[in-house]
Amino acid sequence: MNAVTETRWELGGEFHSPVETPRPFHPWPKPAVWYALGRHAVEDLVAMLRPRALWLPDYFCHEVAVGWERLVPVKTYEDDPRWDEPRWETLRPGAGDLVLAVNYFGAREGAGWEELREGSGFVLVDDHSHDPFSPWAVGSGADYAFSSLRKTLPVPDGAILWSPRGLDLPPQPRETADGSELKLAAMLLKGRYLAGGGGDGALKDRFRSLQLAGEAQLAGTSVAAASPASREAVIAGAPLPWRSLRSDNAVQLLGALSELELAEPAFDEWPAGAAPLGVVLVFRSEELRERVREHLREAGVYCPVHWPIERPVSERVRDLQARVLTIPTDWRYSAVDMERVAVLLREAETRG
Repeated sequence: MNAVTETRWELGGEFHSPVETPRPFHPWPKPAVWYALGRHAVEDLVAMLRPRALWLPDYFCHEVAVGWERLVPVKTYEDDPRWDEPRWETLRPGAGDLVLAVNYFGAREGAGWEELREGSGFVLVDDHSHDPFSPWAVGSGADYAFSSLRKTLPVPDGAILWSPRGLDLPPQPRETADGSELKLAAMLLKGRYLAGGGGDGALKDRFRSLQLAGEAQLAGTSVAAASPASREAVIAGAPLPWRSLRSDNAVQLLGALSELELAEPAFDEWPAGAAPLGVVLVFRSEELRERVREHLREAGVYCPVHWPIERPVSERVRDLQARVLTIPTDWRYSAVDMERVAVLLREAETRG
């Protein structure tokens, strides 16, 4: 099902279901442990390895970081999606510490991490949630790597943990998480809505209510397994054509926005074979970002902010999260959709 239909057009927001999954598939790493959420993978590693500290980049999802702080002391190092690599001098882990390396938006190469780890004694964990099959992910030499699959695939929950170095993994959880069935119901209703159902919008209200309720339940769950619905949906692997389309759409949109003055891309190139999560724009001010975001929302374009941050952070991080906006370019959309979004952004600029 395409995002453009005779009666409904939306861009962004959570995935719908059912969808056709084109071949060929990229197989998942084996052996692996399947979780409901990506954060569960790190929580299980903390329980298994008992590190003294967990090192996170200072630009990171607030909700997840706060949850991990309840389990292990969290320290931060300086990193930013606008940079090619972290500021290595700010990362000083001790032996046995867990260090999380993040492939922001799937657009990085990961250079420098393995060299840093050699002889250091810390445990390196890659976060490939924004692209589980990037060149960095596929060629990783980290101790462990994980990916939250619902960021890129139409599943109500799901994450995978593997060890590129073949180290022991935690046991597979048996119980699934509360909330995944509500998320699945929301995906099915959204599919009906996009196909033209729902009349005056009552159907949209229903699937949005289910999305929020399901997300709240998932967020409060302890370590759990991926639901049977999610495992069945992706058991064969991830469709390779979806990654190619995501990358092509990003190139298309960036090209269409080359003259845009109200914002600049956080990055406009990526390694060969990568497929960025979307086009990430950094606006001139928070006020401008919010005005443009509302303009897009009124036109049916729903853009996430990566990430709202409430914990104490540096002025650089606070400033970035206040001005950043991610434009979805995933496999649900076409070049025509990208041009439509570009027109909306140019309209916002024209309006001042």
